[in-house]
Amino acid sequence: MLRLSKKVEYALIAMTEMVGNGRMELMTAKALSQKYHIPAEILGKILQKLTKECLLLSEQGVKGGYRLGGKPEDISVRRVVEAIEGPLSLISCSGNSKCACAQLSSCNIRSPMRIMEEDLINYFDRINLQDLHNRHKATVGGGIESVSNPFLNSTRVEIRGE
Repeated sequence: MLRLSKKVEYALIAMTEMVGNGRMELMTAKALSQKYHIPAEILGKILQKLTKECLLLSEQGVKGGYRLGGKPEDISVRRVVEAIEGPLSLISCSGNSKCACAQLSSCNIRSPMRIMEEDLINYFDRINLQDLHNRHKATVGGGIESVSNPFLNSTRVEIRGE
């Protein structure tokens, strides 16, 4: 099943919280861990990876913490996923010229899967942290709402709380 890892989920949760908290405000790993019930040690390692990839900035010291390394609209979901898990791929031989797959010489899905993979990568490139934050704000609170979907360029009506 195609699914984001918990580490990627934790990274997106933390970074989306930073969008709502204000781009320049510092947030500690401890505060994020407590608010979202994320194991502190795991979150600390995730935040370090994101800092290494310049998606976050960290400040040391008593009043230190983390903040976004850029504008939320400039940080794509793809960049976050790849910072945590490496390049996105759907099949084992994707982008790998040294594929040792037994089916390589007669494979009938490699090309179509590469096209699907490119579509998925482009999709994750189009979604940014600001989109995630806006989507969260629009869907919190229940009731009937019209929610703009920046991911599909469409609008749908959701009935919540039933």
